[in-house]
Amino acid sequence: MVKRSSLKRKLVRAITLRCPWCGNRKSFLRGWFHRHDRCRTCGIRWRREEGFELGAVTMNTVVTTATLVLAMAISLVITVPDVPVRTLVVVLGIVAVVMPIIVYPFTYTLWLAVELTVNPPDKAELAQADLAVAKAHV
Repeated sequence: MVKRSSLKRKLVRAITLRCPWCGNRKSFLRGWFHRHDRCRTCGIRWRREEGFELGAVTMNTVVTTATLVLAMAISLVITVPDVPVRTLVVVLGIVAVVMPIIVYPFTYTLWLAVELTVNPPDKAELAQADLAVAKAHV
């Protein structure tokens, strides 16, 4: 059985794209937009409940919005009173399109870290995870 770790530790693992539960780099990701169903090391499911993606997408939206607000505030402070509105709109528009793509895998692993802390796996889920790992290594 894997020892429980703190939220801080899980978040650090998630931000480095490792499995928040076991910390192994060989976890869920098969590419920037593709994932395995389970961590290939500990067997924890990526999608632990119906609606998991909603939390991850919400986290992506919050990170993107915060980035846009911060960039806009800094730009306004630097350029007042001659704000280059057209340039600012174009640059922030590009950021609004590109940022969700850049943070996509990070927000999914971060949300999983939060989910695993708030709703830790029970014995049955851990047994299923162990069984999935054992089947994968046969």
